[in-house]
Amino acid sequence: MRKLLNVVLTVIGLMFLSSGVAAAYDNSNSIQVAYNYNDQPGDKLGSFVQTLITPIINPKDLECLAKNIFYESGSEPYEGKIAVGMVTINRAKHPSFPDSICDVVKQRTTKSVPRKVTTSYVVKTGYFGKLERRTETQTVWDNVTTCQFSWNCMKVKSPKKDDPRWVASQQVAYELLAGGYDDHEEKYGNLKYFHATFVRPAWRGVKRIIRIGGHVFYE
Repeated sequence: MRKLLNVVLTVIGLMFLSSGVAAAYDNSNSIQVAYNYNDQPGDKLGSFVQTLITPIINPKDLECLAKNIFYESGSEPYEGKIAVGMVTINRAKHPSFPDSICDVVKQRTTKSVPRKVTTSYVVKTGYFGKLERRTETQTVWDNVTTCQFSWNCMKVKSPKKDDPRWVASQQVAYELLAGGYDDHEEKYGNLKYFHATFVRPAWRGVKRIIRIGGHVFYE
């Protein structure tokens, strides 16, 4: 079996070396970046090895992450995009949130919100049946669905392919999914929440960590 495996690997290696081009891997579940290399013999083996270790990324996760970065921080600097991307991935890694990036981005929560309802009615009072208007206020509870990331509850236009903000968002998303997450984990690995600086949410039990551009980030 080991000899057969070695033969197969050798044949595959020769196919790559003879062509001088590393093939791109693409199917319904994952994508891999293609690499084109020079025809210099000394580089071909290294190119082949590089192709084998190139990270495989789920295309749906890549698109969902890029869109979340774009709609939440498209106009933010690079570091702001990184932080939003890290929040998204951190949630997918945490048991309190959905376990995939797309499910995290699309997550909606339903909560009961109190609402005061006042009704008025007329009753007869007294011996002669005098009419009297009365009012009564009651508290009713409505189920309200909210999006964890507000753009999912809004009508947004699809990003234009040549929009620099979209291009940058895709680059940051790929960087994080291709191994860049580890580079930023020490600094942003605990981030789970953020909001715009002009918002004042009544959050409890979360620790403010850092402000980047127009957002404030929390554990």
